[in-house]
Amino acid sequence: MATHKSDAKIEANGGEVLCVPAEPKNEPVINAFHQFTRFRSLLRLHPFETETERGRSKERLRRAALTTLASGVARAIGLLTSLISVPLTYRYLGPERYGIWMVLISIVAAMSFADLGIGNGLLNVVSEAYGKNDRRLAREHVTSALFLMLCIAALLAIAGAAGYPFLPWMRLLNVKSQAVAAEGARAFLVLYVSFVINIPLGVVGRAQMGLQAGYMSQIVGGFGGVLSLGATVLVIVLHGSLVWLVFASVFSGILATLVNGWILFREFPWLLPSWRDYRASSAHKIFKFGIMFFALQCAFALSYTSDNIVIAQILGAAAVAVYAVPQKLFSFVSSAVGIATIPLWPAYGEAIARGDVAWVRRVFLGSLWLVLAITVPVCALLVLAGPWILKVAVGKSFHAPMPLLIVLAIWGVVNAVSTVVGVFLNGAGILRQQMVVAAVVSVLNLALSIYLTRRFGVIGVCLGSIITQLGITLPIYSIEIRNQFRKMVT
Repeated sequence: MATHKSDAKIEANGGEVLCVPAEPKNEPVINAFHQFTRFRSLLRLHPFETETERGRSKERLRRAALTTLASGVARAIGLLTSLISVPLTYRYLGPERYGIWMVLISIVAAMSFADLGIGNGLLNVVSEAYGKNDRRLAREHVTSALFLMLCIAALLAIAGAAGYPFLPWMRLLNVKSQAVAAEGARAFLVLYVSFVINIPLGVVGRAQMGLQAGYMSQIVGGFGGVLSLGATVLVIVLHGSLVWLVFASVFSGILATLVNGWILFREFPWLLPSWRDYRASSAHKIFKFGIMFFALQCAFALSYTSDNIVIAQILGAAAVAVYAVPQKLFSFVSSAVGIATIPLWPAYGEAIARGDVAWVRRVFLGSLWLVLAITVPVCALLVLAGPWILKVAVGKSFHAPMPLLIVLAIWGVVNAVSTVVGVFLNGAGILRQQMVVAAVVSVLNLALSIYLTRRFGVIGVCLGSIITQLGITLPIYSIEIRNQFRKMVT
């Protein structure tokens, strides 16, 4: 890919470690406080000019900063609404019917990969088209992705309609009352219908992310959470059934997505899908990307959701809590890193398409060092304060072994670095290599976790993840990233 002479010079000199807009030549490495100050200066509603590389740099980071802030606010709203709605619904429904609701949500959540990764594929191709200033191509991609999503939704609707009458609900929900089982079945039907509807609607949020306008979906999603809480309270006041509670919960989100779609196509009217713009070549490209993302998601699920199962099978169910509760404490670090770095995914794709290689290098290295500068002390602090935090949150009887906290802290830092690297690789479209590495590592990770858990106890599952990441994944990805930067400047 061609690039500017100044970009090539920076690349030859190794580039600067920055993640904020700056003149490419003389800017020194800056500290975390300076980074935060510049981050705050990006929080403005009015966009920067995009005719120059410096202006595009500021605009990309402005959009990423707004998305990060909006994501944090949306997460906070979600947490707050959960703290209010969970005790309300639990007291209203009682243990049995509330447990049914949670089981049904788990069943639907297990089908979350049903879009076959097409949403993520759309994100990549839209960001690439946006970087080329090709509106027609972007509209073709959105139309083609919508067609694929509608096909998947139709197949799921047919499969659901055919299988629903034959499901053994009393056995599936493990209840003794036929009336309770029938109510649970109707609640599942509502959940499943909303799930099918949300598959094609997912085009809205992914297209928005590809255009680096993900902050809008986060803002609207936050309002959707508040609306869901209000609808839930209304159903409780009116003494509605479990079915109506589920309806109030899920269809508020659908309404929020529809509003978000109106905002998207009002701001970008040239993106509005039209069946005349469907292209088989575009659908094939999106589907190919999607399948690779789907394979990655499956590999990650195998690697990171099997820990509790391994511990339960080897050490017993009681040992799961010893690991899972402290792990939740450190998972907040990973969540925060994801909120901060995922908005850079479409920005990388757009910048690479434009040939702004120096910006990509600066932001990637800068975000890597900034994440390390923050996560290392935070994880160290959690190790020291963890026993006290867990006793306050869980109870004085709960004891977390110090070796487990140390290992979880190391994993928190390694996982944060892996997130930064993964966001770059996704944005650069380096998927096939990720897919192969993830498939191999997921199997090795599982085998190593089983062996180490038998040898060292609960810390074994985490040690397995650390060893495979540091010994296999990150070294291979480092080579791939270096090769990618070399290709960008040739």
